[in-house]
Amino acid sequence: MTHLVVIGHTGQVASELCATVLPSGWHLTSLGRQDIDLSQPGTIASKLEPLAPSVLINAAAYTAVDKAETEEELAMQVNGHAPGELARTCVQFDIPLLHVSTDYVFDGTATEPYSEQHHTHPLNAYSFST
Repeated sequence: MTHLVVIGHTGQVASELCATVLPSGWHLTSLGRQDIDLSQPGTIASKLEPLAPSVLINAAAYTAVDKAETEEELAMQVNGHAPGELARTCVQFDIPLLHVSTDYVFDGTATEPYSEQHHTHPLNAYSFST
């Protein structure tokens, strides 16, 4: 059985992922803030290990763009440090990771669609944290 774990239970992306019909032999576990607190990156490995996921999708994020200006530390914990810890944990347990992020890291001045090779230019605390 393939065990897909999605983090970000109530967010838009995670909600859509969880509504998707999975192939036979797949099992889905959706984790919310009460299950895995991304503001505490040091707890991530201990929360994921017992679940033994086959694949992990991180669709969780601190998304309060304006509020991030006054909660920079929290935004950085959730959007910056937690994905790094998720990646380290996935390497440790040999789990593929898909991390969903934002286009706010770009300043909007490009004249062509952005690609992975474009240099980022964050303009505020939220975009700097992602």
